[in-house]
Amino acid sequence: MNDFMNGRRGVDELTTALGFASMVLALIGSIFSISWLGWIALIIVVLALVRAFSTNIGARENENDAFLGAVSKVPFLSGLASSKGTAGRAGAAQATFDRKKRTAQTMWENRKTTMYFKCKNCGQILSVPRGKGRLRVTCPKCGTQMEKKS
Repeated sequence: MNDFMNGRRGVDELTTALGFASMVLALIGSIFSISWLGWIALIIVVLALVRAFSTNIGARENENDAFLGAVSKVPFLSGLASSKGTAGRAGAAQATFDRKKRTAQTMWENRKTTMYFKCKNCGQILSVPRGKGRLRVTCPKCGTQMEKKS
């Protein structure tokens, strides 16, 4: 379950706006007893969840950028578009994704000379040179010692 959101887009500005719009529609529908507004709100919530759990990150970023571009033209909503996905949680998530992508690329490039594994205690990625036999490795993060065959 911890790795479920790895490689998924998560919540961005468009997803947040869809969630807010669905809440407003549901509230208006319940106040004025308009049942079909509740169904529309439900459809919008499902769309927001599909966007958040999508693994097609490029397409979701394009949709979000188009949304931010459209919102930036509306004077009282321009503050939302000023972040452009770099501030707050969305920016932190993107930075984490970029770091994981760089790490995976480095691991792929060095796959013939270096062996990578995770610490059993803290999950830190450790590396040892290949072809050196059995090595005792100490995790720099938590200090756990383990013996690995390289």
